[in-house]
Amino acid sequence: MSEVNSLSIIENTDMTSFKATMSKIGQFQKLVRENLQDGKDYGTIPGTSKPTLYKPGAEKILMLMGLQSTYEILDSTRDFKEGFFQYQVRCTLKKNEMIITQGLGACNSREKKYERQSGFNIDNTILKMAKKRSQVDASLTVASLSEIFTQDLEDTGVDIEDNNNHSHTTTANNELASEKQINLIYGNVVCEKCGVRVYGFKCPKCKDDKNLHYEAKGIIHSHFKTKEDFGKTGKMTLALMPAKLTKSQASDLIGWWIGDSTKFIIGERKKREEAEGAKPAKKGKLEIKDDKAPFPVEDEVLPPGDMPE
Repeated sequence: MSEVNSLSIIENTDMTSFKATMSKIGQFQKLVRENLQDGKDYGTIPGTSKPTLYKPGAEKILMLMGLQSTYEILDSTRDFKEGFFQYQVRCTLKKNEMIITQGLGACNSREKKYERQSGFNIDNTILKMAKKRSQVDASLTVASLSEIFTQDLEDTGVDIEDNNNHSHTTTANNELASEKQINLIYGNVVCEKCGVRVYGFKCPKCKDDKNLHYEAKGIIHSHFKTKEDFGKTGKMTLALMPAKLTKSQASDLIGWWIGDSTKFIIGERKKREEAEGAKPAKKGKLEIKDDKAPFPVEDEVLPPGDMPE
């Protein structure tokens, strides 16, 4: 039996056919670039050198190539006692029942993006995310697109769950809002389709509100809010920019809405409740019913020293 190594494979390669194949790959990559939409099918994540392929983009690529996908759970953990869930999924791409390639994806409830969510409520989200990652992995392989796109955004290690695609970090010159402030203002809302945390009223990836799960609502979701609160001069404008929200800004916003006894401020919510009396609040376009805040302090003026930091 003759020895097979990389050199022998190269020596036996039909260079004319190889050149034609490379040309076809280049043409296909150009076709993908021209037809996928930036911000919908893919997006550039800060700190990465290449755009990240999203699920809608992967699905379009598979449709373009006439491929069907099937999924298999290779391993899973569903620990309801500890609230830990993990799935490892394999995506198999087929054409006319012939296996073309496979991709792998995994997800677990202890990843950074799920730290503020209850594991008991995201079992299905974790499974969907693992499935999506396996599909993107398979799509990049079968279409030879690794030089154009990077693996799905979760694999970059960058936390981009907010609407501005930036992570919540602190810098020497500008200390950002704390986790408690973030939770109080934005609540805990997740898109069950994409698995990302939502800080506004629409999923930043789906661009709609059809799959939002409100595990706990924050200040911005109060049914006492009006459209004017979210205007360019409104206090809540800050709340729609979570990646840039500082501790000071968050404190001012919370004090404006809840009240701050240290500054003798009566919260705007309390004023509106008293103005409405027993009558139900008028609902604006951005307002949500059945208000439920993650902290029980929203309905009253905070005593000295209790302002979230």
